[in-house]
Amino acid sequence: MRLLIMVVGCLMLVGCAAPVLYDFDENANFLQDRKFEFEGGQNGETQSLDRSRIHQAILSQLISKGYTEVDTNASLRVRYRIEEEIRIESTGVSYGVGMSRNHLGVGMHTPVRSREIKEGKLVVEMVAASDNRVIWRAVSQKRLTEQMNPDKRIALVNEIVSEMFSYYPPQKNR
Repeated sequence: MRLLIMVVGCLMLVGCAAPVLYDFDENANFLQDRKFEFEGGQNGETQSLDRSRIHQAILSQLISKGYTEVDTNASLRVRYRIEEEIRIESTGVSYGVGMSRNHLGVGMHTPVRSREIKEGKLVVEMVAASDNRVIWRAVSQKRLTEQMNPDKRIALVNEIVSEMFSYYPPQKNR
């Protein structure tokens, strides 16, 4: 019974994990001019599929909030990146057998199979162009994985960006 209570408690804590963490500068004027540009621009650089998806999702969110993308004289710059992480996933069961007599022992176990999974978390920052300081930042707790097919990747990117921008512009009493 005690084990069941612990398992249910852990599942409840996992369910409470915020999908997005965000922070902002309380002194920033978020009602200023609503013109923005993406940091770095296109510069003829090749953009990955995921970066293109993220770019389009951010653009859609900002336009839906009444912001306008411009090539020059923007008051805000949008910066985003995918921070890659490697997670180790273990599968299988480990068995152990040990015997001891007078503090001498023999032990054995079966090996647990593990594999590395490369994941990426999205970080988006809004930068005040006037003084080059970050005034808002969001980090997704949901992860893109290499195993996702294109439809799942697009859906996850749109979901993540939508969740992030539900906190932009920030309200101080949230």
